[in-house]
Amino acid sequence: MRRHAFLAMLAICATSAWAQGPVAPVDPLDDWKNTKEREKDAPLGEFRLINYFFTRLTATNQLGDPSGLRGVALGPIGIYGGSATRVGPNTETGFIEQRWIPVIEYTPFFADELATFRAQFEIDFMYGLAANTVLQNQGGGLNADMVNLQTKNLNVSLYPTRKPSELSIVLGTQSFYDNVNDPTRTPVFDIVRGGYKLAFLGTDGTGVSVFWSPIKKLKTRLAFLPIGAGQPDKAMFDDARLKFVWMGLADATYELQPGTTIGASAWVLRDDSKGAAYAFEGLVFSGPASTALYGFTGAPRIAIESPTGTVAYGGVNFQHNPGFHTGDFAAAGWFMMSAGQFTSARENTLFNKQVSVLGFAANAEVLYKWGRTNNDLITAEGLFSSGDSNTADDKYTGVFTSNFYGLPGAVWFNHRSLILFPFTSTVNNYTGAVTDISNQGYGVTAGILTGAYDLIPNTLNLKLGTAAATANANPAVQPNGTQPGRFMGVEVNAELKWTIRYLMTVGLHGAYMFRGSFYDGSDRVTANPWALFSTFTWYAF
Repeated sequence: MRRHAFLAMLAICATSAWAQGPVAPVDPLDDWKNTKEREKDAPLGEFRLINYFFTRLTATNQLGDPSGLRGVALGPIGIYGGSATRVGPNTETGFIEQRWIPVIEYTPFFADELATFRAQFEIDFMYGLAANTVLQNQGGGLNADMVNLQTKNLNVSLYPTRKPSELSIVLGTQSFYDNVNDPTRTPVFDIVRGGYKLAFLGTDGTGVSVFWSPIKKLKTRLAFLPIGAGQPDKAMFDDARLKFVWMGLADATYELQPGTTIGASAWVLRDDSKGAAYAFEGLVFSGPASTALYGFTGAPRIAIESPTGTVAYGGVNFQHNPGFHTGDFAAAGWFMMSAGQFTSARENTLFNKQVSVLGFAANAEVLYKWGRTNNDLITAEGLFSSGDSNTADDKYTGVFTSNFYGLPGAVWFNHRSLILFPFTSTVNNYTGAVTDISNQGYGVTAGILTGAYDLIPNTLNLKLGTAAATANANPAVQPNGTQPGRFMGVEVNAELKWTIRYLMTVGLHGAYMFRGSFYDGSDRVTANPWALFSTFTWYAF
């Protein structure tokens, strides 16, 4: 009976619908769209695609081993461990690498200018390396057929005032820089020249950032960045809780006059991971006690086991006329101090029970536009970072950067060097004499001088440069008993860049470094490093 009643009801409903005719689909947004003025709406279904494509050909005698990080070679030349970069007989090598980074932005009309979604991916590989498999940083072999899609950024920007330059809240995986500017809306050229120039923090992470400009001349940034997590007490105490490494960032800049800004920063880093968090999952632990990370980033290993601790940062920075809008001179600089303490969680440790941290670094740069275009430049830049001649004791007096936690976590980006400091136009190979401004804990004093001229205005540019550096503390004695000196060497370089079209360039880059006494007694650096690069870069949007 119930079955017959149910069928009868279906028949009645069908008859009623047939009598009324076809029913038009109802748009739940109709009322909203018809009762609100739409003049200022974004275009329907607004998508924006930004493409970054880069290829680099390298010929060099700096031989790194990319197998440890599955296609990636990082770290300072001459160091033991890590990518183990050697310079000497039979180290000449050559390769081609490629990178593609698409950025997809979606601002739907129904978000009413309140939100934007971004997805940013990265595909890196070396020509001829690996095919028919699933790995990151590889897939340039015959057939390719590779799953190599790396998550770079995946976030949502919220604009509560509908003015992104006034208030922007970024949630999710995003770029974190030692810079007050919103990286989702600021050109990379301004990011790498401002703040602390990525010397302390320059990478991607998942967290929350708030960029707020309460008045026209003031910019602020508050950010929370979980760096890593581990389960240090699971094996011994059956405690599966995660212990985190996190960083809080507060920055502000004020425009004194058009083109001239001053800024200040206060950051804190907290590490409760007891050394159980990874910089490369399952392979390289992170933190000051890592036995492998120093070989890839150039930050030192501090003699402590299972550390927990806090590092606080305080810094100031300034910029003057970076775009040459108010004259032919420009300048920038910063000062940053880091201080803190780590304590070992091991009861019977073989190393220090406690290690204090106190170090600082400073940078200054002046630029003179002497010719017709903004590319006709003479630049001079200096860097100083405090050093520590004994990183095995209970006082670390070098600089504490994010390279203690990332692969890498910071890359000083604006130095205009190619070997003494690594060539920053790269994909998977980032090697040089100094890859972290702590210089393996010994500190560094460096000077860089360049001159550039547009042979064809805004089209063909020639740059000549030189750089020199010395450590600020005595390096460790070599295994053969030799005590190295502090002088690291002198680099000379030249670059020729041709701008084919807007944001599309081809470059030829070459450098030679006369090694100094810093490498005395080393069996890993027995010749002067040199490198030749050819690059193709295209930003498209």
